[in-house]
Amino acid sequence: MKKLNRILVPTDFSDGSRKAYSYAEHLLRFFGGKVDMINIVPTIKYLQENMKKLGYPFSLDNDVYPQIMEQAHDSVRKEMEDHLSEEHRGEPLVKIGRKAYEIILEHAHRERYDLIVMGAQGLHADKIIRGHVTEKVIRHSRIPVLSVSGSVMPEITQNILVPTDFSDFSMRAILPAAIMAGRLKSRITLFNVNELHGSEPEEDQNAENDAIRKFRKKVAKKVHDFFAERPKARIQISSVEDDELFLNLDREDEQYKIPFHVERVRGISAHYEIVDYAEQHADMIVIATHGRSGLSHLFMGSTSEKVVQWAKIPVLTVRPKQAQEQKK
Repeated sequence: MKKLNRILVPTDFSDGSRKAYSYAEHLLRFFGGKVDMINIVPTIKYLQENMKKLGYPFSLDNDVYPQIMEQAHDSVRKEMEDHLSEEHRGEPLVKIGRKAYEIILEHAHRERYDLIVMGAQGLHADKIIRGHVTEKVIRHSRIPVLSVSGSVMPEITQNILVPTDFSDFSMRAILPAAIMAGRLKSRITLFNVNELHGSEPEEDQNAENDAIRKFRKKVAKKVHDFFAERPKARIQISSVEDDELFLNLDREDEQYKIPFHVERVRGISAHYEIVDYAEQHADMIVIATHGRSGLSHLFMGSTSEKVVQWAKIPVLTVRPKQAQEQKK
């Protein structure tokens, strides 16, 4: 995610969708660019087959769908006029398809959008977890997806949480988080969960504090080494004091010095600790995802999927290139 010139926002005209394009509108105040809004009209395959068998004198393709498409275009256009400023309005789009997520992704990939912004819940989704279409788009998208829930707007994003198990894969979420933090004037918290298997051992407080300081220094070196091997990212880590770190981002004539904090907690479940911490201390989560399920023992597999499902704040998911190659 290098820029946000073009954002695609799917809509089913639900309150969840409206949260997404409201968030996108506010986000573009910091990045510039345009929002295209897309609505997917579902196919009615079985109805069409039955109409043919019964000999009705009109067809869905020639008579029904054109009218539906016209009405949907009018609805999308009105949504854009009501919720997006003129400078940020792109194209109103309507597509027909059986699986909404496939149509959304096919268009997003073909047109090379920079970001997809979606409501966490649509018309038929559970109020607690992210909806089926949003989950499918996140799992299969090759471009970043920002799923929005709650009422937090970008201008009040003070802390961006980046969960990591310190694998190279999970660390790749730091760069898009830094780009967001630089524009939004936020800080970044790199968050690690030390999963417990049994009861938590008692430790001397001084010894624990000393261990935390050593851990933060170790992490700072790991982040430094990670980006030293990737000079094209143009990001460095610096420190003023032991507990005060900064990410220095230098991209396209823009320089940002981003406050950077390392936090580690103990817990039985990584995804629970991430979601719980985020709800109390963060305004956005940025997390890398493999884009596939069935990884029960890999942090960036099952844990990232559960974080996306249960988080109550906006979640930006990014899929590194290596995961895209594995997906093919």
